[in-house]
Amino acid sequence: MITRHNGLILAFDVDWDVEKSIAFLRGIADLIDAVKIGWFQLLNIGPSGIKELTSSIEKYFLADIKLGDVAHINEYVIKRLKDLGINGVIMHAAAGKENLSSVVKLSHDLGIDIFLLISMSSGGELYDLNLDYNVRLGTELGVAGFIVPATKPYIIRRVRSMIGNNYQLLSPGVGVQGGKPGCATASGADFEIVGRSIINSYRPRDEAINFVKAINNPSC
Repeated sequence: MITRHNGLILAFDVDWDVEKSIAFLRGIADLIDAVKIGWFQLLNIGPSGIKELTSSIEKYFLADIKLGDVAHINEYVIKRLKDLGINGVIMHAAAGKENLSSVVKLSHDLGIDIFLLISMSSGGELYDLNLDYNVRLGTELGVAGFIVPATKPYIIRRVRSMIGNNYQLLSPGVGVQGGKPGCATASGADFEIVGRSIINSYRPRDEAINFVKAINNPSC
């Protein structure tokens, strides 16, 4: 589980080298609870660069690769991500019970959290049509939490009402994608995920502070 201090997760979707990435993260590390990395890092700095990044920054690292393959592939990926210093992984609920069961068990053994993607910040109508099933699937499997979009606060409220307080809700789509800062938290999310609004700011630290203020004084 992600330890909550400020309720802010940085979506670190950048094609920077390791040195620049580390410098940026150090500048706002006290304001964020976790760093969400993914395909940008895999395709630009590679596994060795990710290992250097996770070793240099003492933060929770969430791998947003939206893993959703057959079981044995999922298991291999989880093992490799563990070696790279990853703490949590986002997986597609659409992979289904057969392909998720063994990897969730493996993740428990390895100390990695699985967060199940059950709704998209844009589109994703097939997910929304099967929301109740995917929530039940996640609770049966024992995932750490769910990805629920800040752009759909009604989805957040619905999921929170189904799961109580035993699972963490992470909400992407705050800022550029249209989610109002603080609204996801007001609707029941534990964390709001912000990327471009902070990364592209001339004053990223000040921007992060503004998001933290909104998250900790939540309203829609």
